[in-house]
Amino acid sequence: MLKVIFLAAFAVGTVLADGELIILNNPGSVHFEGSQATNQSFLKEVFTVVLGYTPKLTQPWDGVEIRDPFLLPEALVSIVIEGVESVKSPRGKHFPLNVDEVEEVTWQAVSRRLEERDTNNTLVRIRVGDGLDALGQSALGELKPNSVDPASLKHLSLNNEEDQKFIEELQLLRAIAQKIPSTVTANSKPDVYWFVVSGLRPVMDLHGKDSEATKEALKLLNDAVNDLSNAFTDIYNGQVVVALFTNDANKLRNTRSVESPRVRREEKAGELPITLRLSKRYSANYPVIFNIFLWFGIVFFFSLLAICIAIAGMDPGRDSIIYRMTSNRMKKDN
Repeated sequence: MLKVIFLAAFAVGTVLADGELIILNNPGSVHFEGSQATNQSFLKEVFTVVLGYTPKLTQPWDGVEIRDPFLLPEALVSIVIEGVESVKSPRGKHFPLNVDEVEEVTWQAVSRRLEERDTNNTLVRIRVGDGLDALGQSALGELKPNSVDPASLKHLSLNNEEDQKFIEELQLLRAIAQKIPSTVTANSKPDVYWFVVSGLRPVMDLHGKDSEATKEALKLLNDAVNDLSNAFTDIYNGQVVVALFTNDANKLRNTRSVESPRVRREEKAGELPITLRLSKRYSANYPVIFNIFLWFGIVFFFSLLAICIAIAGMDPGRDSIIYRMTSNRMKKDN
């Protein structure tokens, strides 16, 4: 009976999921499995875990497993596709995603947690929709996207502003992929690269979700994302987690606008806010000090135990120091 209830709850959660999480690459030390849905607000915990840091929530999602804590990924690459529910990628491991916060909130949480532990991490966030003029000299160096041959497009047209803007985003992604080998260097510090693509939704609104133009746009997007994923995978020798997730902020804003009047009514009614039972904050040196005391105590205990056993088993013969110090008649050398 419990199994039936669990399966029914899982099916409902999957149906209500309005986003998608795709793991395009992961090293052998990090394993993703199953098809359990997760909330986007939990992604910060998942990304924290795969980079080797302790999450603030215990076991937020059962879809990830750390198999080798001594060989963790050296980087996290996150690609966010705004305004859509799915990109229909043929690659990677797919998981339903419940969108409950905007992507910038997720990025700020991940970057803040890394900065709290180490200030030497590489943290890069690029909104490719801002265009080359807005990016200027980006964190990955000067970008020089190639021009697009209009004849290579079957259903999209550069004469449409929406199509042109989307194609420019894809060309920027490809330019970034080409720039990675000369600008990115793998080191022992976990790095985070965050890319946001926002031009797909206007194309879908213009041509329709099931149109041939949308299918072509999805194919071009997946090809550009694969190029970006392969570039980072080669630089880090596979020790990188490449994750793509979709985020429809419009639905999130609509949900908040529906709930906000209820919240205001509760505040006017004089209801007290919910008090969260949060754990106290610990210093970043806490685990270091804890390990020093723990292992010193263990070594000291076993050392003392060995000394006691050695003394207890010592033979108090005439030539023993114990006999000499306890005998009433001390031996004297002639």
